[in-house]
Amino acid sequence: MGRGKEYKEIDLLEFQHKEEIKKRSIIPKEKFYDRFLKIGNLIMISKPYDEEWQEKTYSMSLYELIKEIDYEEVFGIRPKGRVKKEVYTNKLSFEKFTIGDIVLATSPGFHIQGAIRHAAIFDSRRYHGSIDDECLLTAEPDKGVIYESIRFYYENFGEAWGLFVPGTTFKQRIEIVEELSKHVGERYYWSAHKNNPTAWYCSLVPWRGYYEIAGIDIDYNGGYWVLPIDIFMSEYTEVFEYARG
Repeated sequence: MGRGKEYKEIDLLEFQHKEEIKKRSIIPKEKFYDRFLKIGNLIMISKPYDEEWQEKTYSMSLYELIKEIDYEEVFGIRPKGRVKKEVYTNKLSFEKFTIGDIVLATSPGFHIQGAIRHAAIFDSRRYHGSIDDECLLTAEPDKGVIYESIRFYYENFGEAWGLFVPGTTFKQRIEIVEELSKHVGERYYWSAHKNNPTAWYCSLVPWRGYYEIAGIDIDYNGGYWVLPIDIFMSEYTEVFEYARG
């Protein structure tokens, strides 16, 4: 494929080509529902759904979930002594990824973050084909907003998904990532309201970019938080890639 017009270091023809491939590669989200951590048959989300919408009956509120949790397990209070760390791996392919795409990742076990543990947004300008390229913009405790490497996701999560927002333009995707990158180093605060402009957590990074720059709310149900599972379930996102270790 020949080189096309470049804008902000990104080739427009390559972007368009990959977008078409992704549209042909969409995986129905329903295929993954039984993969998510549940209580009973209910997927953990950030806010109760409208009971009148029958399709949403598989979900449960994070508020309801909190009533059921073992706080010692969730917040890391464990018996003294060495605890063996579980190792999870996946090999999510980044061949179809374009700027502004979203990575969601998880591993077995209980997660206060909901049914999916982690989220990031892809900056193709920082990806040069190596798994050590720090091209995934997210937020982490004690670090704030940062770029993480693909290797981090490969070595810490047993499952990962690639999602895109088909209703956005080439220019919007670039502007979203450019704006978010300006916040590198700003603080992490997981319990902050999603509209708090001074605090971040992982899934808040892609959500805020799409909401503020493109005017698209990729939070499925408009809760107090926007969890990774809320981005997964959004009507505006589509799954185009998946890997399981």
